[in-house]
Amino acid sequence: MSTPTPTAKAVHAHYSSLALEDPSKNTQHALKVASSFGYTPEDLASVPEGSNLGVSCGNPFAIAGIKPGETVIDLGCGGGFDVFQAAHKVGPTGLAIGVDSSEDMLALSRKNAANSKIENVKFVFADITDIPLEDGSADCVISNCVINLLEERRKKVCFGECFRLLREGGRVAVSDILAKKVFTEELKRDIGLYVGCVSGASLVGDYEAWLREVGFGDILIVDKKSDLNIYKERSSSNESGATESKSLESSCCAPATSCCRPEASGDSKVDSENTMAKRVADIDFNEWVSSYSIYAVKPKKQ
Repeated sequence: MSTPTPTAKAVHAHYSSLALEDPSKNTQHALKVASSFGYTPEDLASVPEGSNLGVSCGNPFAIAGIKPGETVIDLGCGGGFDVFQAAHKVGPTGLAIGVDSSEDMLALSRKNAANSKIENVKFVFADITDIPLEDGSADCVISNCVINLLEERRKKVCFGECFRLLREGGRVAVSDILAKKVFTEELKRDIGLYVGCVSGASLVGDYEAWLREVGFGDILIVDKKSDLNIYKERSSSNESGATESKSLESSCCAPATSCCRPEASGDSKVDSENTMAKRVADIDFNEWVSSYSIYAVKPKKQ
């Protein structure tokens, strides 16, 4: 892997810390987030406990058309939530592969797989712009609220990697956060909002152009018009103040603090977290960004 930038380090630190948290503290909020994006009770019951971290921004399976026997690659697999969904859909003759650049996340996903006895899964440690898998090895590449975390110059590279990995006729099915309008300079500079999947979001036209430039066809990008302010909700009705801030930290589309600035202590830490929570409360996520379904096909050679 190339040397990560400060922004990439902040993203990595935040999601690695999320992997180390006790998932039981965020269970109800994680279920509510996933349900709001179209995962059914059956979907949620089919995955190992601890794999749903509440960081979804959509449901890529709604457009992926997964079939038994296929190979599916999930970019930025986290705790394995969508990998395990894919494993059920492809069945014992298929394979679901999760890719993540966080060793802590991979340790969590492998632990979840071992505890569930799901065997048709594989996890790969790699940057999602440079994956050590063979050309044409997948029928479908999925991702859920991850590509937006890449710096702008690397997003097209990621789509190029998707194109390389897919067989002819294969498709990419992504749920991601895209910008509705150009961000203010203040929002662009906010590393916490970047890590929280907001200020790093690209415009719809950029995604369409990058997909086309690397070779994809049949491109479809649809605004799901989901309420992204769900990420502001507390995981418990009794939580408030700094605890609310901590809950927000664990969601996509909610800024993180600890990975982006020196850790405070005592009263100063509580004040900092309360300030962050107030800043989040003042932002209407739906004004600036939205959840989109992104679909494209690798054409067959004539």
